[in-house]
Amino acid sequence: MLALVTGSARGLGKAMIEYLAQQGYEVIIHYAQSYQEARALKEKLQTEGKKAHCIQADLSQPAQVQAMFHCIKNEIGELDVLVNNVGNYLKKNIQEISPTEWQSIINTNLHSTFYCCREAIQVMKSKKRGKIVNIGFSMVGQFTAQPNITPYLIAKTGVWLLTKALAKELAPYNVQVNMLSPGVLENSLSQPLHEIPSGRVGTFAEFNHALNFLLSPQSNYITGTHLEVAGGWRL
Repeated sequence: MLALVTGSARGLGKAMIEYLAQQGYEVIIHYAQSYQEARALKEKLQTEGKKAHCIQADLSQPAQVQAMFHCIKNEIGELDVLVNNVGNYLKKNIQEISPTEWQSIINTNLHSTFYCCREAIQVMKSKKRGKIVNIGFSMVGQFTAQPNITPYLIAKTGVWLLTKALAKELAPYNVQVNMLSPGVLENSLSQPLHEIPSGRVGTFAEFNHALNFLLSPQSNYITGTHLEVAGGWRL
């Protein structure tokens, strides 16, 4: 089983790659600029006897996404799992956000997810199986005013609508598309414990257990869902 996790040289993406490798997946580490981190992760996994590859692309550029998937298909193999994790985050009041910052958040979160899904589903449809997990945000779908993260929330809400549309379109091909959304995790820059009903941050291990379920055969009848790993945050 071949799995690609975008933005996987560091942070949550790295944790997901390491977990999937431990579960027996052949993994593809994607990076845009974090070459050293990606290479070190690849070498670590290979030392442990895992099958791991590195690939570079700016996923906000459709041509680079097409080239990346062409390389995967012709040099590595047919993709079974796509986890769309890449996406910039910006906490800044909407009145202070520049057009360039706005475009960056929308491009790296929403557009990149669409571009990657567009390429991956061609392979998955042809073999009539596949799993796509789009990483969201625990506030997706609430439609409340969030002046400090407006473009990010707009982008992630767009990813949620894209997830549902793709899930409906791809169900006849045995391809499941779901959204998995973290709240405050162990690497989050802000950790407002007083706002979290569970009273603590989430761990990468807890997030990975939810990911594992969505990728397992036991979830083949689950598609178009939004699963939060957030300890009750933002309910």
